[in-house]
Amino acid sequence: MILLLYAATAAVLLWLSHRALQPISRVAAVLLFLLPFCLTGFALVTDRVYAPIDFPYATEPLLPLRGQYGIGPAINGILTDIASQMIPWRKAVQWSLAHRQWPIHNPFILSGDILAAAAQPAAYSPFTLIACLLPVAKSMTYTAAIALFVAALGAFLFARDLGCRESSALIAAAGWMYSTDISFFILWPLGFSWTFLPLVLLGVRRVLRAPGARSAALLTTAFTLMLLAGHPETAVHIVLVAGVYALFEIARQRRDVLRGIIAAISAGVIALLLCAIYILPILEAAPQSAEHAYRTAHFAQERQGANAYEVLARLATDFFPFLHVRHWRVSEIENIPFDSAAAGSAILALAIYAVWRVRSPHTWFFAALAIFGMLARTEWNPLVSLMKRLPLLNITLNERLSFAAAFSLSILAAIGVEEVLRRQRDRSAAITAAIVLVVLAIGTNLILRSNLVDENIEMWGDYKIFAELAGLAAVATILLSRVPPRWCAAGILGAILVQRVLSERGFYNTFPARAAYPPVPIFEPLKKISDPFRVVGIDLTFIPGTSALYELEDVRGYEAMTLHRYVDTYRLWCETVPVWFNRVHDLKKPFLSFLNVRYAVVWRKYPVPDGWRVFATQRGCALLENTNVIERAFVPQRVTIGLPAGEALNQMSKQNDFRERAWIEAPVKSYERENGPGRITIDRRLPLRYHITADMQRDGWIVVSESAWNGWRAYVDGRRVKMQFANTAFLSVYVPQGRHNVRLVYLPDSFVRGRAITMATLAAITIFSALSRLRERVARSAG
Repeated sequence: MILLLYAATAAVLLWLSHRALQPISRVAAVLLFLLPFCLTGFALVTDRVYAPIDFPYATEPLLPLRGQYGIGPAINGILTDIASQMIPWRKAVQWSLAHRQWPIHNPFILSGDILAAAAQPAAYSPFTLIACLLPVAKSMTYTAAIALFVAALGAFLFARDLGCRESSALIAAAGWMYSTDISFFILWPLGFSWTFLPLVLLGVRRVLRAPGARSAALLTTAFTLMLLAGHPETAVHIVLVAGVYALFEIARQRRDVLRGIIAAISAGVIALLLCAIYILPILEAAPQSAEHAYRTAHFAQERQGANAYEVLARLATDFFPFLHVRHWRVSEIENIPFDSAAAGSAILALAIYAVWRVRSPHTWFFAALAIFGMLARTEWNPLVSLMKRLPLLNITLNERLSFAAAFSLSILAAIGVEEVLRRQRDRSAAITAAIVLVVLAIGTNLILRSNLVDENIEMWGDYKIFAELAGLAAVATILLSRVPPRWCAAGILGAILVQRVLSERGFYNTFPARAAYPPVPIFEPLKKISDPFRVVGIDLTFIPGTSALYELEDVRGYEAMTLHRYVDTYRLWCETVPVWFNRVHDLKKPFLSFLNVRYAVVWRKYPVPDGWRVFATQRGCALLENTNVIERAFVPQRVTIGLPAGEALNQMSKQNDFRERAWIEAPVKSYERENGPGRITIDRRLPLRYHITADMQRDGWIVVSESAWNGWRAYVDGRRVKMQFANTAFLSVYVPQGRHNVRLVYLPDSFVRGRAITMATLAAITIFSALSRLRERVARSAG
């Protein structure tokens, strides 16, 4: 099923490209279709999972099931984000669609969280929506394969537009799609977003060289797909690169410059309008997040460049890929990011050959872009100081411009191969490759002998050194031989593919689909419970995010955007862990009961704390039930109103029972009063909403332990009322005395406005296209 879906998507993209952009021969089309198979082929053909579904097996409750499902002990810890964010996000999107709801709310983590507005779930990307046709774990195999294909197709089309023949353009495709950054980050939205760089640059080139509806449509499509791919930071970087490339093209044009600029700007505006349903909620959510507060208040101002040792180490990683993700034994080197401009020694040698042998404007442009991308990745101090002064770039991780460097090297390599084929035979290309081989061999030997780095920290990369040196030696040999041009290009392509597969293989493992989140015995009784409840795991048990795959709601989790008010409550019930999920160590914390935590996954020998009882057991672990759990919505006995948030948190830290008191934010002088009493019944049959029947003996506030992101709306007897923050980060609704129907709905204004703009833009484009075709038919008939 995965293979069929990939084949159908790839075939459609090839057909559209052939018809609308550039004729593609059958041989080239078949090769482009097959290129992703070098990494994902086994999973595609065998219908397996190309994703780290083994990660949750590292601890309870899945640890005892490891042997049953053939999961070994090896865990690639670097893939934490994939296991605990990307796969659960995919499940949340699929779950929303299955319930006929817009994918705007994620109930499975952090006491209810944003979904589409978190950006990286890429909830509106066509490729995400197609992937949702598959079971969640299998859908990640499709995502990896189609992302690699998009990268290859885009680089191929751009190289062809530069004048490269198909055999040379395939070199660009292979180099870009199997560059370290793309193959490493392929299941991150970061990686998928960068795969659209070639298509964006192609659109910019076309729209400036031949302004018109067709070229503007291409650029609009490229911008739209890039935006919806789920990584706004990458969108900023790609637009930066595209803007610089546009200036380069404008400087070389002699006519229609103004028309081309207007067409390019129009394409950008239309893309923004099409993506309004995605962009506006992000803009609304970002200021509410702890991460936004950190970046704007500290990150931009305190950011410093890397020291000289780290600059050299980062630069070395770009030229010696075996250094990627290794720990340096130099005390001055502390932070080497996972990003890398490495595209392999063969691509590097061909790129160097192109720079000195092919003296063309595009050669110089991409050489400069490669250098700029590498320097940005090193966080060289002068460049960091400059970027800190630029809007948006002052809060982005600019080392990720290494992707642009890797793409530039791949394009230069294609230009180099094109030059070799044009000259029929050029010994200088072989000499260049041989010199690079000698330099890399000597450098590798010196690095290894100097004991600068540890051995590989994970179970991959064993063949990197051999692949880099042997692959380049093979390319040098092919360049030196007298084989015909066609076979020369084919040999170089084959050598590059073998080199990159040996270098990058093993980072992602493949697993049988049956091992993806199998039934857990202790969770089976929970399916019969109708009232809303939440779960938690003690310490590292039931790793957050996994709950989504079992449709259970967890109070823990981690996001790129976490509600800052929710983070403020962490000191009451959990421990903050940088760049990972918040951990619960003590089930006796009263705030856990307020959070509606009814069940906890613990180790089998974990001492049962007061207020908890054993609910179910299985080998190695137990499920405890909280006998003091507070309902998702309740009427506290007393409320303190108008207290500043910080003081409210201080008082909350001393509270033992949150049924007794709640803290309501309001712009009034603080006071305390009795609340209610009242009796409520919760009906939550549909996602995104609560139906509450409230029988209030006196007026008062209903408190709901749902994270209070902007977007929640409250209706009392059908009339919309204002909501207040309760207990710093949660929802509260004032209800008068008597019996009332209360409805809570998550529907942000930004989403409503964005949806209207997106739909109106789609309608306008449809009408414009229909009228254009009608005019063409009338003109043909008249002719």
